[in-house]
Amino acid sequence: MRSTFGGLEVGLRALRAQQLALEITGHNIANADTPGYSRQVANLTATRPYTIPSFQRPATAGQIGTGVEVAEILRMRDEFVDVQIRKESTNQGQWKARQSNLEQLEVILNEPSDEGIAAHLNKFWKNLQELSFRPEDMAIRSVIQQTGIVFTDMLRHTYSQLQTLQRDIDGQVKIIGGRINSLAQQIAALNDEIGKVTAVGDNPNDLLDKRELLVQELAGLTNISVQTDHLQRYTITISGSLLVSGDHSNSLDFVANPEREGLVDVVWAETGHRVDLRGGELKGLLEMRDEEVAFNMNALNEFAATLIEEFNQVHAAGYGLNGSHNLAFFSGTGAYDIGITIEIMNDLNNIAASIDVGGGAGAPGNGDNAIRLAKVLNNDFLMNNGTATLTDYYETLIVRLGINAEKANTMLENKNALIHHLQNRQESVAGVSLDEEMVNLIKFQNSYSAASRMITAVDEMLQILIANTGIVGR
Repeated sequence: MRSTFGGLEVGLRALRAQQLALEITGHNIANADTPGYSRQVANLTATRPYTIPSFQRPATAGQIGTGVEVAEILRMRDEFVDVQIRKESTNQGQWKARQSNLEQLEVILNEPSDEGIAAHLNKFWKNLQELSFRPEDMAIRSVIQQTGIVFTDMLRHTYSQLQTLQRDIDGQVKIIGGRINSLAQQIAALNDEIGKVTAVGDNPNDLLDKRELLVQELAGLTNISVQTDHLQRYTITISGSLLVSGDHSNSLDFVANPEREGLVDVVWAETGHRVDLRGGELKGLLEMRDEEVAFNMNALNEFAATLIEEFNQVHAAGYGLNGSHNLAFFSGTGAYDIGITIEIMNDLNNIAASIDVGGGAGAPGNGDNAIRLAKVLNNDFLMNNGTATLTDYYETLIVRLGINAEKANTMLENKNALIHHLQNRQESVAGVSLDEEMVNLIKFQNSYSAASRMITAVDEMLQILIANTGIVGR
């Protein structure tokens, strides 16, 4: 037989359910602007009805409801979109690193401009042509000397800036790697909490949100693969190697490579094996450090080394105004140490603008060697196996950089747009609408009031039953 107080229990359950629904709504409103927060919903279900099916149960019109309960608190999230965001974040991070550092490369090389290497090379070439017409003019010789000084200073300074950029990127590699280690540790700690909460049958919604935010940041830094176990704990790998498993995380380490002037290799701390990076900001930084910046440094060195060798060879074959012979114009072996020789710095007469005419000591009015020197810069095919001049070679270097920078800009814009689209899709599911929450607030408040009124009505009925039953006939 159904209890006389069953109505009170139904009302009490309704009060508890609506109160919890109100609290969940308030939690949503409070976190409307919290990054990574997923909207939560109370899953209201009817409680088990009375009576339990049985041959011995009393005859009734049918099962009678016993009220409502919050079966679970749902986390509104599209997990498929999360997977897509992680994947695209990895691509975005890689292009972000490339774009920012390619932009820095363009600033360093400063081309095209009136103060770049190409402009100073062109000035040097024009002055050599002028010298060929007036080889005895000391003013022109002084201009040649000063133009050479500025040009070589520019080469050394540019190379030094490239070295600095490479070291700066190396520093960024260690910073990003350290952040990856920190994220892995935090995710492992959250895994532990999430596993414990899930094991007792609860939904750790806020912990899941916090972890997903960390995982998406991690995905932007390196390529990851994520698997979930029965306790909602993540196992995260980088190219098949374990980074996080349950409450345990592995770490990246950074080992200076003496063969590469101390630039670090990224390895696993436990094994010392190199990490196989295939995407993310860390991969983009390593590509820039080891490929793009290194390529430009090597190209600038090759440019300078060829210039030094070929220009000095022609210069040594000529004669200065004072009959000097077999002297070099440039010192050094590459872009990092190119300069003007002490002989040219100390005596302008040593600039070999003339060639040996008829076996003599040189003719002051002969500027043929200056023409040969100018050809070294702009006419002789000295680079790329005899297919390009020095000027062509440097211009090709700048064009290549411009193409790569433009590609990085375009790809980064595309990835930003795609991630923005995916985030909007996720927001349509997980985002908190204050308008909707205010409607829910009113709905649950009214339901709570109705449940309270029901309890009052049952109480009044019981009062009548208890107070008035049996009074007649006394």
